[in-house]
Amino acid sequence: MRITKTVLRELSTNDKDLLVWDDAQPGFGVRVKANGTKTFMIQYRNQFGRMRRYSIGRLGDITLDQARKEARRLKSEIALGGDPAEKRKENRSSATVEELAERYMNDHCEGRCKESTMQAHRWLLDKFILPKFGKYRVLELSTQDVAAYHKSLKDTPYNANRTLGLLKSIFNKGEQWGIIPPNTNPAAPLKVYRENKRNRFLSSKEYRTLFQTLDEQERLGLIGTYQAAAIRLLILTGCRLSEILTLQWRMVDLTHRRLLLDRHKTDRKGIKAVPLVNQAQFLLENLSPVPGNPYVIVGKEEGCHLVNLQKPWRRVRKEANLDDVRIHDLRHSFASAAAGAGLSLPMIGGLLGHSSPQTTARYAHLAQTPIDQAAIVVGAVLEQNQKKADADD
Repeated sequence: MRITKTVLRELSTNDKDLLVWDDAQPGFGVRVKANGTKTFMIQYRNQFGRMRRYSIGRLGDITLDQARKEARRLKSEIALGGDPAEKRKENRSSATVEELAERYMNDHCEGRCKESTMQAHRWLLDKFILPKFGKYRVLELSTQDVAAYHKSLKDTPYNANRTLGLLKSIFNKGEQWGIIPPNTNPAAPLKVYRENKRNRFLSSKEYRTLFQTLDEQERLGLIGTYQAAAIRLLILTGCRLSEILTLQWRMVDLTHRRLLLDRHKTDRKGIKAVPLVNQAQFLLENLSPVPGNPYVIVGKEEGCHLVNLQKPWRRVRKEANLDDVRIHDLRHSFASAAAGAGLSLPMIGGLLGHSSPQTTARYAHLAQTPIDQAAIVVGAVLEQNQKKADADD
């Protein structure tokens, strides 16, 4: 019979399912259950000759005309080798985003990424990605889902962009591992938000206040000796926080007044030598190593280094009225001081351990200061020469 709206209304069953196939559209039919539910479906043979049935949707959720149209589309897909029933089965049994993320961390990041990178990835996963998408099937997550979430984080563009970047990386690996089809990364088409790079530099007065505050806070026991030492070394060396926290005594060469870092961001370039200014040299000469602990900045756990400097830093900067200064700004300020001293950008990049000139280029406007001063001197000489020439005339 031909399935019509009238036929659908009259179809009913007593105790078991009833299947009715449409004579006008082969393979298209409707299943009627004892409870009255009517579901549109197709029956077909896949490319291996196996008979399959596929549910299109329930009457009420879709209309008869919509079901016929979808049946024709599916039949075209089947003619080209598709198997919608098998595809649905794979989708329902596919890995979750949480499972893919764990594999990414264990199989890709472990042994390749630095500890700090692993911690940053884990923070993004626990804070943003897994609470929102962890239970999603990887084949279920759409670009629209990711775009909407990325937009919801626009007020914190740094977090929004890092979350998007990590999702892209995770799903790129999902493609390589065959978990999702090629070119289906849901995060790939999306663009990051513009981030306003903030360079905060300490003035001479702020440096003086900061050192005085450190001395006072340490004297009163409000921050520990090694916490204070870590902050001072960050100020005096321009090193990254991770480089100071993981600094070991074997890396300290007091004879030649330098640190020899084999744990740093640009470690593929080998050991990074950091020269020590007088204050840093004096600090390290008077900082006693702890027996059994290889680290300069000693932590609470036996044999370990200090893990978190944020709490003591917040205490110090608040007391010094420097609430807008981040720990990483101490590194920027070191570069600012170097530029103010007339050092070239390549030299500043060497001191900071930058892997590319582009990274150091942000300090170009600071390095201009000595050049401006030189121009003033040259201008004065030229002016004197002109006056002398006028006098001779």
